[in-house]
Parts: sequence; structure tokens; C-alpha cells
Amino acid sequence: MRTTTIGAIALTSAIVFFFSCSRDSISLQYTNAKDEVPQLGNLVFHFSKPLVNDSMLNKWDSTEYVSFEPKIPGRFRWENTNELVFSPSRPLLPATDYTAKLKNDVLQYSKFNGIEKSEKITFHTPDLKLDNSHVSWVLPDEQSKNAVPQIDLYFNYPVNPNHLKERLHLKVEGNESDYSIITASNDSKVTVRLASLKVEDKDYQTDIKIEKGLKPEGGSNGTDEPIESRTGIPSPFVLQINDVQSEHDGSTGLVYVKTSQQVNQDNLKSFIKFYPAIKFSVEATDDGFMLSSDNFDVEKTYDLTISQGLRGRIGGILREEQMNQVAFGELQPSISFSNSKATYLSAQGARNIEMRITNVPKIKII
Repeated sequence: MRTTTIGAIALTSAIVFFFSCSRDSISLQYTNAKDEVPQLGNLVFHFSKPLVNDSMLNKWDSTEYVSFEPKIPGRFRWENTNELVFSPSRPLLPATDYTAKLKNDVLQYSKFNGIEKSEKITFHTPDLKLDNSHVSWVLPDEQSKNAVPQIDLYFNYPVNPNHLKERLHLKVEGNESDYSIITASNDSKVTVRLASLKVEDKDYQTDIKIEKGLKPEGGSNGTDEPIESRTGIPSPFVLQINDVQSEHDGSTGLVYVKTSQQVNQDNLKSFIKFYPAIKFSVEATDDGFMLSSDNFDVEKTYDLTISQGLRGRIGGILREEQMNQVAFGELQPSISFSNSKATYLSAQGARNIEMRITNVPKIKII
């Protein structure tokens, strides 16, 4: 009878101790710091119970409530009494695994004295990938008369051209092709030129393969699998429109037209028209041409017509009229100085600074 009584007392004490600990501790209910996260974005930590009073809300705090490995510079802010937000002061490292650990500092303004154990907080930035490729015929220099195929490789992060060359294989019509990398420094766009390709009026099937293990500059994770992509080298006797992209900064609209070979600047504008009609300027680029105008209306859609007969620098001709729709969509919020080259405010001047503000309803100057 006595043994039973002692056992009951012990069990009761354990239950009381358990509930007492539960009342004195909090837990992490939600965080977006898991799986894949963008390089730029806030990390949110939502706790089971309020940890601060209202007077501490929406104030930036340098206290390290959460530690990160690798270390992430930034500041914290209590969004709600039980929700902590971390805002990195610079982009996270590319293709990198991170771990986060809650520190007891989150409890310093509360009555709680412990954080219940939870799953390990791990997350990572997106892996390196080949986003796109663009093929064109180019003249290596102003004096050259022999055009060569050029492939622009677009990655989601800057890569080291030398590291890429160790893993890059190009096949044209099934045969390994020699190439040279033109890009000299780390970049997300790497330009490659092929050699010894016989010029014929035909399209060439081209296979791109990058062996696994390539890392982005500053990243720690290499690619787990080879990157493979198939594209085509168009006939040098034909000028093709490969892509049309548009952007708007709130005052000036830009339309980028990528072509299969560099175009002649002479009379270029006479082959281009918009509907509704607007005044615009045109400039030849290394991979096509750029159209710009301050008269673009971001709420309108424009029909872009490029007339047949447009010639490329190596003799290719646009054989059919091309029509594309151009729209700018909703403008991204942005704040910038109108004069990006200015470095100081003169005491002898008007003492004002011209700003360009797009889709930002309210700003605070401190």
C-alpha cells in the first residue's frame, strides 16, 4: 500500500513538473527559413506565445536573436508580439546551405525561461543552373570578314570562366567542337565562340553539356548532376529574330530585340514600327538592337513590326515580316537618384536632390 502511495506521488510530481515546464517555455511554430529561400528576402520566425509588448513592435534591433551559419549580416524587428523578422543587409550566398539557431535572447523581455527543442532549422539558396542560351553569328573584330558562331550562356549566378571551361563540352551535329571562352571575368553571362565550323545555308544542331561540380562564384554547393541543353545554330544566310524583351523604369521604356547575327545600323530604324505609333530611338547591340522611348505608356500593349529585308552584318536577310507584342506590366517598386554619376551635394547649389520614385507610396527620410 505504501509502495503504491509513493509511486502515485512520484507520478503526480512528474506530471506537475511537465506542465510547469510547458508553461515556462515557448516553441517555434513556423518559419520560412526552410528548404529553398531566395537570396533577397526576409526570414520570419513565429513563436507559440507572445514574447514582447507592443512598444517594441516595428523597431529595428541589432540584438542577435537568431544565429546563422554561415553568418548573415542584418537586423531584427518584432513584427508582432510573437513574430520576429530578420532582414539581411546583403544577398545570401549563392548555392549555399545555411543553419539557424534560436538564442535565449528571444526570451529576455518575457516571463519564459526556455525554448522547446524543435527540428533543426536548415535552408539553402537556389542551386546553380543554366537559365538560357543565345546563339548568333558574329564578326570577331571590325577587320574580320569570316563570321563565327557565338553562344551566350546565361546562368542564375556569376561563374568563373576558367572553372566552366574545365567542364564544358560542345557538340555540333554530334561532333565535339573546339571553342574559346571570350568572357574574361566572373559573370552570369559567359560568351563562347566556336571554331572551324563550315559555313553553309543550314541550321546546325548543337548540344551543350556541363559536367557536374560547377560552383557559382562565392557559393559552396556544386551542381549534383551534369547540366545538358540542346540548341541550334541558325543558317548564317538568314537573319532570325530570337527574342524580344521589354522593361520600364518609370520614365523610359526599353525593348531588347535579340537576333541571330549582328545587324547593320544603316537604315535600321526604317525597318521598325510600333502601333500605336510613338517616337523612339534605335541602337545596334552585340546581339541585336535596343529600342528606347520616353513615350511608352506602361498601361498599353504595343505591336512591334520588323519588316522583311532587314540585313545582318554577315549578309543574313530577314525573309519574313516579324510581329511581336510588347507590354511592360506592373512596374517594380524602385527608388533611385536621377543623376547616377553625382557624388556630392554642392554648398553653392540649390541644395536639393532629384529622385526617381516608382510605385513606392511612402518614403521616410532620416
